Amino acid sequence: MLRKKVRNLATCKIILLTTIDSHIEHVLVSGLKNGDAESFNQLFRYYGKKLYFFAYGYLKSREEAEEVVQEVFLKIWKSRKLINQELSFKAYLFKIAYNHIQELFLKISRDQAYKHEILNSSVSYSAEMEERIDYHSLLEITENIINQLPPRQKEILLYKRKEGRSVKEIADILGISPKTVENHLTEALKRLKEGLANEKIAGLIFFSLFLSFEK
Repeated sequence: MLRKKVRNLATCKIILLTTIDSHIEHVLVSGLKNGDAESFNQLFRYYGKKLYFFAYGYLKSREEAEEVVQEVFLKIWKSRKLINQELSFKAYLFKIAYNHIQELFLKISRDQAYKHEILNSSVSYSAEMEERIDYHSLLEITENIINQLPPRQKEILLYKRKEGRSVKEIADILGISPKTVENHLTEALKRLKEGLANEKIAGLIFFSLFLSFEK
């Protein structure tokens, strides 16, 4: 049943929840913790599509993005009693998704659409080269680069990639302008690209996967 719901996310034409009041979310999370299926469904309707596009931005694959959403919500349901309502439910949700995406990077090969994109960019790409890409090492290198960023750049980048927050949301949280947030993101990504440049083609491919910010 959950798998079917997830598959409908990418093409659904029904009106999904676009905003959720913090009090309402607190009530829904409380219901979820108590095993209320309708509370779970409401949270799924609000966050499901957001998670789908967050995952798709990394994976460039509809099926893999659907798998991430499915696994995240299955984990949420199974471990519902352990949810800490003092912490951000959204941040918790996106952290689970981010961790699952990292795990997928250790297993998957790039899909045909992405290979086609690489070829159109005049980059020599082959199955043999793909096999040599060590996604686990690239993840470690990426995390090290992020940890070496100036504090503000690191903070904004983590809000964006690990919590799936929009530029406006980050600006509101930090009390700065959206333009300032964008400038910090641009500089952070520039440093990330430079850091991965030493990894040659593998780094460029991985950097392309890291991009795709949802404004």
